[in-house]
Amino acid sequence: MLRAATDLIRERAQSVGDDVVASALAHVRLTQVAARATEIVRAETGDEKAKAITTGAIYQLWPSQADFQVDLLFHVADVQSVLVPGLPESLRRFREAKAAGVPLERLVLRIMEDVHRHYREDPMYRVELSFLIGAVDARVRAALSHRQEAFYASVDEAYEGLLEVYGRRMRPPFEVRDLSRVIAAQIAGSVVTWYADPALLDDPLGEEDASLMSRAILAIFERFTELADGDDLGGSG
Repeated sequence: MLRAATDLIRERAQSVGDDVVASALAHVRLTQVAARATEIVRAETGDEKAKAITTGAIYQLWPSQADFQVDLLFHVADVQSVLVPGLPESLRRFREAKAAGVPLERLVLRIMEDVHRHYREDPMYRVELSFLIGAVDARVRAALSHRQEAFYASVDEAYEGLLEVYGRRMRPPFEVRDLSRVIAAQIAGSVVTWYADPALLDDPLGEEDASLMSRAILAIFERFTELADGDDLGGSG
Protein backbone atom coordinates (compact mmCIF):
# COMPACT_ATOMS: atom_id res chain seq x y z
CA MET A 1 0.00 0.00 0.00
CA LEU A 2 2.86 2.35 0.74
CA ARG A 3 4.34 1.62 -2.68
CA ALA A 4 0.94 2.23 -4.31
CA ALA A 5 0.56 5.54 -2.46
CA THR A 6 4.08 6.57 -3.50
CA ASP A 7 3.25 5.80 -7.13
CA LEU A 8 0.12 7.96 -6.91
CA ILE A 9 2.09 10.87 -5.41
CA ARG A 10 4.71 10.60 -8.15
CA GLU A 11 2.04 10.56 -10.85
CA ARG A 12 0.27 13.51 -9.27
CA ALA A 13 3.47 15.57 -9.27
CA GLN A 14 3.86 14.94 -13.00
CA SER A 15 0.24 15.47 -14.04
CA VAL A 16 -1.45 18.35 -15.83
CA GLY A 17 -5.04 19.52 -16.11
CA ASP A 18 -7.72 21.39 -14.21
CA ASP A 19 -7.19 19.31 -11.08
CA VAL A 20 -3.59 20.47 -10.90
CA VAL A 21 -4.61 24.12 -11.16
CA ALA A 22 -7.29 23.60 -8.54
CA SER A 23 -5.14 21.70 -6.05
CA ALA A 24 -3.50 24.76 -4.52
CA LEU A 25 -6.80 26.64 -4.55
CA ALA A 26 -9.12 23.83 -3.47
CA HIS A 27 -10.25 25.74 -0.39
CA VAL A 28 -11.56 28.64 -2.51
CA ARG A 29 -15.25 28.20 -3.23
CA LEU A 30 -17.13 30.48 -5.61
CA THR A 31 -19.95 30.89 -3.09
CA GLN A 32 -17.43 32.24 -0.60
CA VAL A 33 -15.86 34.45 -3.26
CA ALA A 34 -19.27 35.92 -4.11
CA ALA A 35 -20.06 36.59 -0.45
CA ARG A 36 -16.70 38.25 0.22
CA ALA A 37 -16.90 40.30 -3.01
CA THR A 38 -20.31 41.55 -1.89
CA GLU A 39 -18.83 42.61 1.46
CA ILE A 40 -16.03 44.48 -0.34
CA VAL A 41 -18.44 46.31 -2.67
CA ARG A 42 -20.71 47.34 0.20
CA ALA A 43 -17.77 48.49 2.34
CA GLU A 44 -16.20 50.52 -0.47
CA THR A 45 -19.47 52.14 -1.57
CA GLY A 46 -20.87 52.60 1.92
CA ASP A 47 -24.10 51.05 0.70
CA GLU A 48 -25.08 48.13 2.92
CA LYS A 49 -27.98 47.38 0.60
CA ALA A 50 -25.93 47.16 -2.58
CA LYS A 51 -26.96 44.24 -4.77
CA ALA A 52 -25.29 41.03 -3.76
CA ILE A 53 -22.82 39.43 -6.15
CA THR A 54 -23.86 35.89 -7.01
CA THR A 55 -22.07 32.85 -8.35
CA GLY A 56 -24.18 33.33 -11.49
CA ALA A 57 -22.51 36.71 -12.01
CA ILE A 58 -19.11 35.05 -11.61
CA TYR A 59 -19.94 32.44 -14.22
CA GLN A 60 -20.86 35.24 -16.64
CA LEU A 61 -17.20 36.27 -16.50
CA TRP A 62 -15.61 32.82 -16.16
CA PRO A 63 -17.29 29.85 -17.89
CA SER A 64 -15.94 27.38 -15.33
CA GLN A 65 -14.29 27.29 -11.93
CA ALA A 66 -11.06 26.20 -13.62
CA ASP A 67 -11.12 29.36 -15.78
CA PHE A 68 -11.62 31.44 -12.64
CA GLN A 69 -8.76 29.65 -10.88
CA VAL A 70 -6.38 30.27 -13.78
CA ASP A 71 -7.09 34.02 -13.59
CA LEU A 72 -6.73 33.79 -9.82
CA LEU A 73 -3.27 32.30 -10.30
CA PHE A 74 -2.26 35.31 -12.37
CA HIS A 75 -3.78 37.72 -9.85
CA VAL A 76 -1.85 36.09 -7.00
CA ALA A 77 1.27 36.29 -9.15
CA ASP A 78 0.70 40.04 -9.60
CA VAL A 79 0.23 40.54 -5.86
CA GLN A 80 3.37 38.57 -5.00
CA SER A 81 5.50 40.27 -7.66
CA VAL A 82 5.31 43.69 -5.96
CA LEU A 83 6.35 42.64 -2.46
CA VAL A 84 9.79 44.17 -2.85
CA PRO A 85 9.79 47.84 -1.80
CA GLY A 86 9.78 50.33 -4.65
CA LEU A 87 13.14 51.55 -5.88
CA PRO A 88 12.83 55.09 -4.40
CA GLU A 89 12.19 53.61 -0.94
CA SER A 90 15.07 51.16 -1.34
CA LEU A 91 17.46 53.88 -2.46
CA ARG A 92 16.49 56.05 0.51
CA ARG A 93 17.19 53.20 2.89
CA PHE A 94 20.53 52.43 1.23
CA ARG A 95 21.65 56.08 1.28
CA GLU A 96 20.66 56.52 4.91
CA ALA A 97 22.62 53.40 5.87
CA LYS A 98 25.69 54.56 3.93
CA ALA A 99 25.50 58.03 5.49
CA ALA A 100 25.24 56.46 8.95
CA GLY A 101 28.38 54.45 8.30
CA VAL A 102 26.66 51.06 8.15
CA PRO A 103 29.03 48.60 6.43
CA LEU A 104 27.61 47.00 3.33
CA GLU A 105 27.99 43.51 4.75
CA ARG A 106 25.94 44.48 7.82
CA LEU A 107 23.26 46.07 5.63
CA VAL A 108 23.04 42.94 3.46
CA LEU A 109 22.57 40.78 6.55
CA ARG A 110 19.84 43.09 7.85
CA ILE A 111 17.98 43.27 4.53
CA MET A 112 18.06 39.51 4.03
CA GLU A 113 16.74 38.91 7.54
CA ASP A 114 13.88 41.36 6.87
CA VAL A 115 13.03 39.72 3.54
CA HIS A 116 13.17 36.23 5.01
CA ARG A 117 10.93 37.24 7.93
CA HIS A 118 8.43 38.77 5.53
CA TYR A 119 8.14 35.66 3.37
CA ARG A 120 7.92 33.15 6.18
CA GLU A 121 5.14 35.19 7.82
CA ASP A 122 3.23 35.83 4.58
CA PRO A 123 0.39 33.29 4.18
CA MET A 124 0.24 33.98 0.44
CA TYR A 125 3.83 32.84 0.08
CA ARG A 126 2.81 29.40 1.36
CA VAL A 127 0.16 29.34 -1.36
CA GLU A 128 2.72 30.40 -3.94
CA LEU A 129 5.06 27.61 -2.88
CA SER A 130 2.23 25.14 -3.39
CA PHE A 131 1.93 26.33 -7.01
CA LEU A 132 5.36 24.85 -7.65
CA ILE A 133 3.86 21.39 -7.22
CA GLY A 134 1.71 22.00 -10.28
CA ALA A 135 4.43 23.66 -12.32
CA VAL A 136 4.25 20.92 -14.94
CA ASP A 137 0.91 22.39 -16.08
CA ALA A 138 1.45 25.04 -18.75
CA ARG A 139 -1.04 27.45 -17.15
CA VAL A 140 0.67 27.25 -13.77
CA ARG A 141 4.07 27.73 -15.41
CA ALA A 142 2.73 30.78 -17.25
CA ALA A 143 1.48 32.31 -14.00
CA LEU A 144 4.78 31.63 -12.26
CA SER A 145 6.72 33.05 -15.20
CA HIS A 146 4.53 36.16 -15.13
CA ARG A 147 5.23 36.60 -11.42
CA GLN A 148 8.95 35.99 -11.75
CA GLU A 149 9.50 38.50 -14.54
CA ALA A 150 7.79 41.32 -12.64
CA PHE A 151 9.50 40.31 -9.40
CA TYR A 152 12.99 40.15 -10.86
CA ALA A 153 12.59 43.48 -12.65
CA SER A 154 11.87 45.10 -9.28
CA VAL A 155 14.63 43.22 -7.44
CA ASP A 156 17.18 43.99 -10.16
CA GLU A 157 16.55 47.70 -9.70
CA ALA A 158 16.91 47.42 -5.94
CA TYR A 159 20.25 45.57 -6.18
CA GLU A 160 21.52 47.96 -8.83
CA GLY A 161 20.66 50.81 -6.46
CA LEU A 162 22.46 49.12 -3.59
CA LEU A 163 25.57 48.56 -5.71
CA GLU A 164 25.54 52.17 -6.91
CA VAL A 165 25.21 53.65 -3.41
CA TYR A 166 28.07 51.53 -2.08
CA GLY A 167 30.28 51.96 -5.13
CA ARG A 168 30.15 48.36 -6.28
CA ARG A 169 29.52 46.49 -9.52
CA MET A 170 28.79 42.96 -10.64
CA ARG A 171 31.86 40.76 -10.87
CA PRO A 172 32.25 39.44 -14.46
CA PRO A 173 30.82 37.27 -15.86
CA PHE A 174 27.88 37.65 -13.45
CA GLU A 175 25.01 40.04 -14.12
CA VAL A 176 22.54 41.55 -11.68
CA ARG A 177 19.83 39.10 -12.77
CA ASP A 178 22.13 36.25 -11.72
CA LEU A 179 22.39 37.83 -8.27
CA SER A 180 18.62 38.31 -8.06
CA ARG A 181 17.90 34.72 -9.02
CA VAL A 182 20.39 33.00 -6.75
CA ILE A 183 19.38 35.08 -3.72
CA ALA A 184 15.70 34.41 -4.42
CA ALA A 185 16.45 30.69 -4.63
CA GLN A 186 18.33 30.79 -1.33
CA ILE A 187 15.49 32.61 0.40
CA ALA A 188 12.82 30.26 -0.96
CA GLY A 189 14.75 27.18 0.11
CA SER A 190 15.58 28.57 3.53
CA VAL A 191 11.96 29.58 4.17
CA VAL A 192 10.87 25.98 3.53
CA THR A 193 13.66 24.81 5.84
CA TRP A 194 12.56 27.30 8.50
CA TYR A 195 8.98 25.98 8.32
CA ALA A 196 10.27 22.52 9.21
CA ASP A 197 12.71 23.59 11.94
CA PRO A 198 13.63 27.26 12.57
CA ALA A 199 16.64 26.22 14.67
CA LEU A 200 18.37 24.82 11.58
CA LEU A 201 19.09 28.41 10.48
CA ASP A 202 20.43 29.69 13.82
CA ASP A 203 23.42 31.98 13.35
CA PRO A 204 26.70 30.07 13.91
CA LEU A 205 28.14 33.26 15.46
CA GLY A 206 25.23 33.62 17.83
CA GLU A 207 24.08 37.03 16.62
CA GLU A 208 20.36 37.77 16.89
CA ASP A 209 20.18 39.91 13.74
CA ALA A 210 21.81 37.31 11.48
CA SER A 211 21.35 33.66 10.56
CA LEU A 212 22.93 30.88 8.56
CA MET A 213 20.64 32.00 5.70
CA SER A 214 21.74 35.64 5.67
CA ARG A 215 25.41 34.74 6.03
CA ALA A 216 25.14 32.35 3.09
CA ILE A 217 23.59 35.13 1.00
CA LEU A 218 26.33 37.52 2.10
CA ALA A 219 28.89 34.99 0.84
CA ILE A 220 27.06 34.91 -2.49
CA PHE A 221 27.00 38.71 -2.59
CA GLU A 222 30.75 38.83 -1.93
CA ARG A 223 31.43 36.35 -4.74
CA PHE A 224 29.09 37.91 -7.29
CA THR A 225 30.08 41.56 -6.77
CA GLU A 226 33.19 43.66 -6.32
CA LEU A 227 34.18 47.25 -5.60
CA ALA A 228 34.19 49.50 -8.62
CA ASP A 229 38.01 49.38 -8.62
CA GLY A 230 37.94 45.59 -8.53
CA ASP A 231 38.89 45.12 -4.87
CA ASP A 232 37.15 42.56 -2.71
CA LEU A 233 34.46 43.37 -0.17
CA GLY A 234 36.54 42.00 2.66
CA GLY A 235 35.18 40.69 5.93
CA SER A 236 31.74 39.34 6.67
CA GLY A 237 30.82 41.52 9.64
